[in-house]
Amino acid sequence: MLKPAFQKDEALLATIEAARSLPDALQIWWLGQSGFLLQYNGNHLLFDPYLSDSLSRKYADTDKPHVRISEIAIEPSQLTMIDVVTSSHNHTDHLDAETLLPLMAANPDLQFVIPEANRTFIADRLKTAPPAPLA
Repeated sequence: MLKPAFQKDEALLATIEAARSLPDALQIWWLGQSGFLLQYNGNHLLFDPYLSDSLSRKYADTDKPHVRISEIAIEPSQLTMIDVVTSSHNHTDHLDAETLLPLMAANPDLQFVIPEANRTFIADRLKTAPPAPLA
């Protein structure tokens, strides 16, 4: 497992908050695995967040155990500033209910940018009604 020299937990939150004072600067943080947080002009976009160990638990007693490539950077419920989440595809390490459900609870106005073909799949994974398509 990678233990990169990146910020975690409260240090990461402090850096994100401090960067809000740089309105015209694009800020990008790697959150581990394929997840990235982008901040620009006070808006926060989260790409492919996987901030749990759901796959490690799911495949622990199989012949193909899942091993994270990096530590978990932060608990998803601590990210209370997220505006938009996107998932590139339906693999759990890009569309993880154990990450997305706490994010949704912490960010009531959270919006998803998802492929139209995945709308029903994502709603099922998150145990919610499919969101209306954007006009």
